[in-house]
Amino acid sequence: MLAQMAVLLLLLPLSNMLLFSVVIPVFNREQSLENALQSVIKQSFQNFEVLIVDDGSEPVIANKIKQLIVNFQDQRLKLLRHKINKNGAAARNTGIGAASGQYVCFLDSDDIWLPNKLELVFNCINTQNPSDYFLIHHQYRNSKNGVLAEALPKISKGSYESVAHYSFVTNDVGGIQSSTICVPIELAKRCLFDERFSGHQDWDFALQVGAFTRHFYFISEPLTIRNKDSDYGVADGLSWQYSLWFYTQRASYFDNDSALHYFKRVVLRKAVFGLGILAVIKNKLLMRILLTKPYATSKVLVSFIELVFQQQRRVRQVDLACKRRNVKSLMIWGANDYAKSLILGVNENLKVLRVIDSKALNSQVKIHGIDVTPLTSISKEELSEADALVLATDNHQESMKKDLSDICPTLLSKIIEY
Repeated sequence: MLAQMAVLLLLLPLSNMLLFSVVIPVFNREQSLENALQSVIKQSFQNFEVLIVDDGSEPVIANKIKQLIVNFQDQRLKLLRHKINKNGAAARNTGIGAASGQYVCFLDSDDIWLPNKLELVFNCINTQNPSDYFLIHHQYRNSKNGVLAEALPKISKGSYESVAHYSFVTNDVGGIQSSTICVPIELAKRCLFDERFSGHQDWDFALQVGAFTRHFYFISEPLTIRNKDSDYGVADGLSWQYSLWFYTQRASYFDNDSALHYFKRVVLRKAVFGLGILAVIKNKLLMRILLTKPYATSKVLVSFIELVFQQQRRVRQVDLACKRRNVKSLMIWGANDYAKSLILGVNENLKVLRVIDSKALNSQVKIHGIDVTPLTSISKEELSEADALVLATDNHQESMKKDLSDICPTLLSKIIEY
């Protein structure tokens, strides 16, 4: 097989048959984009083009992205640009529309591929001898603060298993991730990404593909590394209300088991931090699973209500600490669901000045209207203005305190642990 591949690699350029089109949507990122592009350029299989779709980045960063691509000096890299920011779905569709390859692969601008990704995908196409319509995906590993998590998903989709059941029951880790997907160009053009969706776009794409074909091929090797250093990526920023609305748009793709697991893992996991219960339990999804799976649904609801009360107690403790210290303004360190619940739950007379995220971009990121900025971009004077700093984390208080002691030690006495 390797010998045949070596011969084919020599012949493909002569035949002018472009095999892979790699579509990379990007918005206001250049450093992580460079890492993503490097991972494509270093592929052991070299028959590809790369379509970078700048989804309306602000002018300064757009120019950096343009220069970055020029610096690669590789004619296979092609830059497309939206004049305004649309969303990742629209950017991927623009890439699909411009693709010249037989197959389309997707790569998020903050992810990277291992060097043999395209080679193994190519091998899979050859060995499976697939039909006109198919989807190939593989394992990925999340990386946070340099630590790699376990490879997911664990197993392949059953031949007659629905995509929804595979995503939310068999794997219970969410849908098939975009940076692992490869499909024939004609299938991509037929499905496209639904531009109404600001999130769960890759989940939706896989659901749509599943309506056209049951041929899903799985490579049991982690070939994508997902960068999860930031606590406020696109997926993390989605509300439970959005995820519930997404279900209403795609309810017909879900069987009763997948609907229950989606409600538990996707909707309720985020709704815990919404500090409310009634709104969560008044919807068609819950009515469906209560009727079809009453015992399992009741257990899920009891666990959810217990978590809501626990979360409410934590917010009240912060609120009481602020009252005891006569706090009028505070900053929150941790751009996460804890921060969201604090902003919504603390006394309305308290002013939340900023949310701190060490990995945040210094532009356009907000949580409930509050700016999210890295600690290093906040002056000592601004830090000193806060009456309190809430450490919204379970595990990183000590490292946060150490960083703070190097930058503004006077603020150590103002810390409130969440």
